[in-house]
Amino acid sequence: MKKITTMVTMAFACMAFATGALAGERQGAFSVSPFVGGYTFDGVQHLETSPVYGLRLGYDLTKNWGVEAVGDFLATDGTRSERSINALSYRLDILYNFMPDGPLVPYIAVGGGGITYGHGKDGLKISDRTTDATANAGLGLKYFVTDSIALRGDARQLFILEDPKSPKFNWEYTAGFTFLFGGKTAPAPVAAVPAAEPVPVPPAPSNQLTVTPSSITKGQSATLTWSSANATNCEIQPGIGAVQPQGSMAVTPADTTNYTLTCDGAGGSAKSAANLSVTTPAPPVPSGNLTVAPSSITKGQSATLMWSSTNATNCEIQPEIGAVQPQGSMAVTPAENATYTLTCSGAGGTAKSAANLEVVMPAPPAPAPKLCSPTVINIHFDTNKSAIKPQYHDELKKLGDFLAEFPQATGAIEGHTDNVGSKAANMKLSQRRAESVRNYLIEKFGIAPERIKAVGYGPTKPIASNKTKAGKEQNRRIESNFTCNAK
Repeated sequence: MKKITTMVTMAFACMAFATGALAGERQGAFSVSPFVGGYTFDGVQHLETSPVYGLRLGYDLTKNWGVEAVGDFLATDGTRSERSINALSYRLDILYNFMPDGPLVPYIAVGGGGITYGHGKDGLKISDRTTDATANAGLGLKYFVTDSIALRGDARQLFILEDPKSPKFNWEYTAGFTFLFGGKTAPAPVAAVPAAEPVPVPPAPSNQLTVTPSSITKGQSATLTWSSANATNCEIQPGIGAVQPQGSMAVTPADTTNYTLTCDGAGGSAKSAANLSVTTPAPPVPSGNLTVAPSSITKGQSATLMWSSTNATNCEIQPEIGAVQPQGSMAVTPAENATYTLTCSGAGGTAKSAANLEVVMPAPPAPAPKLCSPTVINIHFDTNKSAIKPQYHDELKKLGDFLAEFPQATGAIEGHTDNVGSKAANMKLSQRRAESVRNYLIEKFGIAPERIKAVGYGPTKPIASNKTKAGKEQNRRIESNFTCNAK
């Protein structure tokens, strides 16, 4: 072991004191690399660490990639017996060189081959040989001291594949030299040509172009201002042409324009640009106004719609009227409450205006001369109920007093509903409510039953529109119709 340490130390000492490194790897070069070092066995092999000697023959495919055939020899002793063992290792490696242009070239290597063991006897004779496949991986370092000579150190781990499922791990660490032959060399240096006497260079022109303001509305103007130095002629494009080296002018482009000032002189040419943004003014927003007079009419009467608009190209009124002129008026006779909407459109958008027209139902006709009782009794029931609430007793007392005053009067209590729900259900509900009022009059005021009938008409006789809340409320009613005879 002491001998191995001494050899490796000497080799690396040579690398440390080498000077004058010149070059690195060369594509197409052959290499010869003798080496010495040490070899350490996996502990399960029970073999001592020993010196190793060998030779590498390589070829540089490129500056970075190379291949090497490696052969080495070692002699060792067993750790459990006096028997000596010789080993011959041979493999083919692939190298990748980092920083191949040198002088310091680190590299990595992988490869595979075999190792043959034999009992040592009579010098290098090997007998009773055993051969195992091997694989290896490691790294190394070359230091070029001339174009073709490098100091070299290398460390490898070898995998002994006697049993592929349980390989043995050996180490090999070496130092030596590499000699390169052939390959592509760097071109010879070219002699420097004496510099010619400098020729005076005329000053380069410079210029500047600005526009104020940088954004305008279409039809407005902006001001171009420019200046230059070391220039003999200038022009501004697009659409302007030759100008003095300094100046200003108003411009009114129809669209966004990028102006370019170009000035030439003995020293060359200079350019400067200024962008003027042109925006199109937004079209005016339309307006519209719709009124109705009067705002409330009796059903069958007419009202007048009047409207006007600005900045509009077309207008319409809904519901049921359609397209109209931007200004105008017209009579309308709706059957029920209506909200009229004027919509006017133009390039600047859309405007709306609304007007409400209330349609009031005409008053019910006056009762016939022979009817001598109130037509409508102001009684309201809970939803889907027919029981009379106490607050309506006074209302029924008026009718009871009337029937007592006119004992010959006969007639009917009529029940009516709105159109919410089915017709059949409303017919039954109106009948129950009419009967509830009839029974109350008979029981509380002693009216003879044969004088009063109860009839339910459900939703069949509305006196107002069922499309509004107020109209539905008017339709939910109790009417009494009696014919009177004199006392």
